[in-house]
Amino acid sequence: MDAPPKELWVGFDWADEEHQVCVVDAEGGVVDAFAVPHQAKDLNDLAPRLRSLGHVAGVAIETPRHLVACKLLAEGFAVYPINTDVSHKWCQALSTSGATSDPSQAFALADGLRHHRSRLRVLAPDDLETRKLALLCQTEEDMINQRTAFVNELQACLKGFYPAVFEWFGDWTSPAAWDFVVAFPTPEALAKAPKKRLYGFLKAHHIGLSPRWQERIERRAEATSWPRDPIAEAAMPVRVKMLVAVLRTLKSQLDDLRRQIAAAFQHHPDGAVFASLPHGGEKLAVRLLVHFGSERDRYESARSVEQLAGCVPVTKQSGKTKHISFRRACQKPFRNTLHQYALASLQGSQWARACYDMLRARGQSNARALRAVGGRWIRIIYRMWMTGTAYNEGIYMASLVRHGSPIIDWMRSQEKLAESQKNP
Repeated sequence: MDAPPKELWVGFDWADEEHQVCVVDAEGGVVDAFAVPHQAKDLNDLAPRLRSLGHVAGVAIETPRHLVACKLLAEGFAVYPINTDVSHKWCQALSTSGATSDPSQAFALADGLRHHRSRLRVLAPDDLETRKLALLCQTEEDMINQRTAFVNELQACLKGFYPAVFEWFGDWTSPAAWDFVVAFPTPEALAKAPKKRLYGFLKAHHIGLSPRWQERIERRAEATSWPRDPIAEAAMPVRVKMLVAVLRTLKSQLDDLRRQIAAAFQHHPDGAVFASLPHGGEKLAVRLLVHFGSERDRYESARSVEQLAGCVPVTKQSGKTKHISFRRACQKPFRNTLHQYALASLQGSQWARACYDMLRARGQSNARALRAVGGRWIRIIYRMWMTGTAYNEGIYMASLVRHGSPIIDWMRSQEKLAESQKNP
């Protein structure tokens, strides 16, 4: 009777032009090590070559979003995504000098997977709807970052020759601000502009003629009282016009992208569940859905999600020494989204507001209190996500009462305090 084939473990260190692959057996011996050019033919030949070596039990790769990872998954391989910091530590553990190279990194990934596979999770991609939504949201975030960069460049440009304009607008992500510097491109153009034209600009941009705006119009001639650079005033409006054109294009594309996100969210199987979150809005509920994903087996419990989102501290204990610190190893975008949602939920959830106020009264910082509120939301959303149930504030409040939550005690004490102040 033939013996079963030995398990092989593969480390894949990707690069732009050439990838390094290392295959080790169950004892850690190198079965094969080779480079794969980043070409379609070579990548298509990768799976047959690996199978020719024996039974590949798993492939370790640093990023799950690489085309190679998609190809390996499509070929039926078990792919293990490895955190970059973890893979670097594995590599350093194999070298006393700390020297690393692409081949050694590939070996470290393969050998690390061989040793630690029981504590690692196989990559389970989300369904197509969730992956599409995730890519759309990532594109939106990238476009927002690009817009921020161009807005910063526009402001820096204006500070060099047109500082008076900052007394007119504070929000430079506003199209009205962009249109203003095109319509009145220099301090002199603003100072000489007729009132009627400025009134027309405000009306066209749906800006009410408040006393503050009236005062700005009356004082428009002061724009030329700043120190002036004639050369900059002659040359820089061209650059300003270019930046405004780019920002307008970005806004148009961003608006279109957000319509696509809204449509994809509406038709997503879990869309209604996340849309039920109070004050989730058009952005935060979508991003929370993307962070949770569609694979219910991805997390062992709500605690795992809390750790991933960075809303629970890290405890380090050695002997009688115990140190609790802020959790830095987490998914930063997830933590940012949760922080923003925790803040937004204070306006739409009675218990969230009470929890935050209670923690602040006990001396906790704003960020720490919001992390605590976010942690509670994670546990709620995890339950909603697992059962496909929409959020119901009344049901959760009843649960807090039933379990004797200190949040309920705080709410009652505040009600009594408010009543005593009304009737001293």
